[in-house]
Amino acid sequence: MKKIFLLVLIASTLTTYAQNKNLTTVNTVKPKKGQKMAFEAAYKQHVAKFHTTADGMEVYEILSGPYQGFYHIAGGYKAFEDFDKERPDAAAHSADLDKTFFPYLDETMNATYRFVDSLSLRPEVQADKYVVTVRHLKQGMEQNDLRREMSRNVQVLKNMKTGFMTNLSFAMFDQIWDGSDQTWVEIRNLKDGFKSLEADFYGKNPPGTPSFRDEYAKLYGHAAWDTRAKLMEDGNAKVDVYIMKLRRDLSSPPAPAK
Repeated sequence: MKKIFLLVLIASTLTTYAQNKNLTTVNTVKPKKGQKMAFEAAYKQHVAKFHTTADGMEVYEILSGPYQGFYHIAGGYKAFEDFDKERPDAAAHSADLDKTFFPYLDETMNATYRFVDSLSLRPEVQADKYVVTVRHLKQGMEQNDLRREMSRNVQVLKNMKTGFMTNLSFAMFDQIWDGSDQTWVEIRNLKDGFKSLEADFYGKNPPGTPSFRDEYAKLYGHAAWDTRAKLMEDGNAKVDVYIMKLRRDLSSPPAPAK
């Protein structure tokens, strides 16, 4: 199967993000044909047995594109040192997965991502619907150039005070241990659901409202805009965009309020 790099925003843990706990591993799974409901029932049982306390999991379903019907299963944020730790019930946990989880799956894969707070815009906004943009960079692409433009994007968007821009929220992640396939992921939080993707959902901009390009050129100059346009056009080997939703019914119960 073609390798894919997909990511979910773990909304319920984002507000408790700490500087040294910014890594999350995402398992992406595809149920066997005709086994979707059996898979969901089996995973609910697994969560009830093993993921109701600190080791919570969240499940997201992809709703569009060639991977429609796949699920993301993700845990909370970790530090590198957490990868040295093992569950005290690891044997029982693995045995349960082998018995009640993997038999219903056609494919499984995983990847680990780092949340980048400085390149995100209002990531604390809560949502259960999302637009995901996955950028696979061309080999030789300088990541520092991309980081610069991502940082400038955030600054320009913060300066724009019109309806859509004031409701825009996204979290940025970079994939680690990705070898030559350098991958960046943007998760846009749709706090008002998919209906907010309609044009002018948040109202029309007043006449004369500066465009993103106008604001960018005002801050960084027209030459910088031309450089940016070339970078964003030529720097990507592939871009995937899809929508997904949080499946609360398959996820761990929310952590109790402190």
